[in-house]
Amino acid sequence: MSHKLLSETDFVLLITRHQAAIYAYILTIHPDRVAAQDILQETNLVLCRKVGEFEAGTSFKAWAFRVAYWQTMAHLKRIQRAGLVVLEPEVLELVALEAEEQLGDFEERHLALRSCLQKLPPGDASILLAHYQRGESLAEISGRLGRSRDALKQVLLRIRRSLRACIERQLASAASTCPP
Repeated sequence: MSHKLLSETDFVLLITRHQAAIYAYILTIHPDRVAAQDILQETNLVLCRKVGEFEAGTSFKAWAFRVAYWQTMAHLKRIQRAGLVVLEPEVLELVALEAEEQLGDFEERHLALRSCLQKLPPGDASILLAHYQRGESLAEISGRLGRSRDALKQVLLRIRRSLRACIERQLASAASTCPP
């Protein structure tokens, strides 16, 4: 069977489009963020070296996830040789399969989230940014805003619910406008 080769531009577009999903996939198997970033870079190098093995028209994400899986397994073997405890390979395979299924629409959800974040009132967006991007504690934010910690927890819960509903509406709307 002959493989249709991707152009360099098409490959760069695919690998760029799927970076966040590949990283999220690696994190499900190996939750150490620093190690996951290293594994992502190793995965990118392997993807670049093996681009000729990718068959255009097939799922790039599935192929990239497989490469990421094996790079993660190699990293975990190195950790295990160093004497650290690692889950059994069978358990990791189950986790990886579940992650692949759960991350199937990652890019669409990510785009919907970005759109929904832009629709938030400025005060809500500021609270989310402080807590989730800058890593400020609830105590720090509540002190600065003059609200109780419990009240701030309720605000965050309301914002997350609002974002979830917005994302689901956008995904449903996109699904209804796309031809089967």
